[in-house]
Amino acid sequence: MDIGLISRQYSEYVTEATSDELTIIVSEKYAQHALQITRWQLKLLGIWPLSLKSSLFDRILTNFIIMICLFLLMFIIVPGCLFTYVKVEDLNVRIKLTGALSFCVMAIIKYCSLLSKRQDINNCVNHLIYDWKKITSINDRTIMINSAEFGRWGSIICAIFMYSGGIFYAVILPCVSPTVQNDQNVTIKPLAYPSYYVWFEPQENVTYVIIFLLHCCCAIVMHSVTSTTCSVAVVFAMHACGQLKIVTSPLKNLINRTSTKYQQLDEILPDIIRHHTSTLRFIENIEKILNQICLVEVGGCTLNICFLGYYFLMEWEDNDAIGIMTYTILLMSFTFNIFLFCYIGDLLTDECRKVGDSTYMINWYKIPSKNLRQLLLVFMTAQNPVTITAGKFIDLSLKNFCTVIRTAVAYLNFLRKFME
Repeated sequence: MDIGLISRQYSEYVTEATSDELTIIVSEKYAQHALQITRWQLKLLGIWPLSLKSSLFDRILTNFIIMICLFLLMFIIVPGCLFTYVKVEDLNVRIKLTGALSFCVMAIIKYCSLLSKRQDINNCVNHLIYDWKKITSINDRTIMINSAEFGRWGSIICAIFMYSGGIFYAVILPCVSPTVQNDQNVTIKPLAYPSYYVWFEPQENVTYVIIFLLHCCCAIVMHSVTSTTCSVAVVFAMHACGQLKIVTSPLKNLINRTSTKYQQLDEILPDIIRHHTSTLRFIENIEKILNQICLVEVGGCTLNICFLGYYFLMEWEDNDAIGIMTYTILLMSFTFNIFLFCYIGDLLTDECRKVGDSTYMINWYKIPSKNLRQLLLVFMTAQNPVTITAGKFIDLSLKNFCTVIRTAVAYLNFLRKFME
């Protein structure tokens, strides 16, 4: 986005506005642009935080959406478990259905976690908007725009992967899969999520259509949950990275110039400390929102990559082109999803360390003692970077992404040996 373009768009409304008012209007426009994809996804799931000005209709609609999403998730999990572990006796079929069920269980855990963290999400949204409003420097604004665009495109790419995989699995695969006949000579039409319904028969014509459509809606909700958690993570984490770059920028400007800039330190350092502290609080809020979700993501993606690899090999042996394409897209989706989580965690840790490195590179031994104490506070804080973790057990990093892939491949080899 171009600041000149936005200014022109608003010029007819702000012809008499002061430069400060125009800056606020432009900043709000950028903030809304940065949050746009995340806002759409959270509203789709009824998780977008409501303000005190929200109408009664908005509150009723939000609660209704939440109830519908929970119903759809349970509509798959309960009958799916009954079918997989009560009706089915073939171990191969059980393993194939377990992968889909594990994704459903992941989705409902992540959804409930997002619901319980709505206040923290609201705090992060307000913090992000406030950061945009208080920015005045063109250089700082450019840093924030670049970070926001990275977060926005990360959200879009993740959504494309997840929804395309969901469409193939829930819509296309059942339509092209062949029907079979059971021992009673009844034609069994395929469903994306085979289920056992105690009170009715899902293979009846009208009932089958209704269940098929409900399964499509379930797939939308499940893949929306996964896409939304990824969007929340990447948008907030990239905003935090942008704020840390803004903290680092004035520190870099002080390198090799502190001996002649003593008079500026009393003004610059308190601002740097306040900004750094504020950003660390923002990262702590992100960690509150994501640490449980990331634990589910790491464990679930490890198992799902293993299962999808196994399904891919089975379809390859059967020469099923649609099945191969479906499981390839899903495998790419889960791999990209966990990679993005680990990548932004790595970026965040790296930016935290850069603050400490920039502080150390200043000629701190020439600085007056009162300013040195302030620098020491920044340096020591940066040496213990706040980052995103999976349940406070595992730091999200590229190193641990490789560990997840290695573990998934090891499980896949074990599963293949076990099934031979």
